Amino acid sequence: MPVMTHAESLRRRSSPGLVGLVVAVGSAVVLSGPLGFVPMGAVQPAASSGHSWGLRHPQASPMRTAVNAVSTLSTAGGTVETAGVRSPPETYFALADKGAANAKKSVLGILHQSFVSGCFVGFGGLLSLSIAGNLGAVASASPGLQKFVFAALFPVNLLLILNSGGQLFTGNTATVPMAVFEGKATLMELVKSWVVSILGNIIGCVGFALAAKKGGLLVGGVQNLAVAMTMMKTSIPLGQILIKAIMCNWMVCMAVFLSEAARDLGGKMVGIWFPISAFVAMSMEHSVANMFLLPAGILSGAPITIAKMVVKNWIPVAIGNAIAGTVCVAASYSYAFGALGK
Repeated sequence: MPVMTHAESLRRRSSPGLVGLVVAVGSAVVLSGPLGFVPMGAVQPAASSGHSWGLRHPQASPMRTAVNAVSTLSTAGGTVETAGVRSPPETYFALADKGAANAKKSVLGILHQSFVSGCFVGFGGLLSLSIAGNLGAVASASPGLQKFVFAALFPVNLLLILNSGGQLFTGNTATVPMAVFEGKATLMELVKSWVVSILGNIIGCVGFALAAKKGGLLVGGVQNLAVAMTMMKTSIPLGQILIKAIMCNWMVCMAVFLSEAARDLGGKMVGIWFPISAFVAMSMEHSVANMFLLPAGILSGAPITIAKMVVKNWIPVAIGNAIAGTVCVAASYSYAFGALGK
């Protein structure tokens, strides 16, 4: 029987699994070093006036893991912290700055952004009607499932709007008052912002409903659901519809808040989806959404006049939405972090 040398024994004991383990350990060492991966655009100044919110790790840690490498960056001047989200105070002041910038745009600029945003609301509304309206017997057997499907699809509109620089009246009811409270915008700029944005939203939403009708998209289950929703939304008592509108835009403005807090698209998607789908599933009233859904219902054959649509839904819902944005969100966070609390 041949005698195996020590070197041959070692070679035969080596296995792909062992080699893989060595490679993995080496990779971990590389990632934990100063060249570890750091997301682009996530680095914050070392001398920050506020506290970091999100991923934070001690600067003096001698052995940083790959996770730590995501949240810290070694530079010649020392370790700089990064964060996945802004802190609540940072988010509030970022929104105040955004509100001021939006309010100071020209009338034509606000109108354009609002028109496009109204079309995006139409896209989200039509998507929800198209799927939830065609569930057939499933919708009758399980109304909650139909509502869930509608709510789960609808947030695509705000994702498009907030990540493309759009403007909704509902969002402006929070961000522009924030700017006013912090002395970054005037009351006249607030009035201009609200009036022009709601006009642009109406033009975009109604225009999209007309396009959907002309394109033969308001048929079958879509048509039936649009008519049913229009009949229901124009039959709510005044007190109830005001409360539903306040609750609704509180959720919407918190979606705006969470989206602004997140620094990456994935975080923004999560921050938008949960509050928006929540208000839809709870049957709350959103003025801009109704600017598409109700005209779509009327075009689909709902026996509702334009005057009744405006008086029984659009006006009270817009008032409730404005109360929520200004009081529940803007004034609340200004008291917590800004000028109203000083």
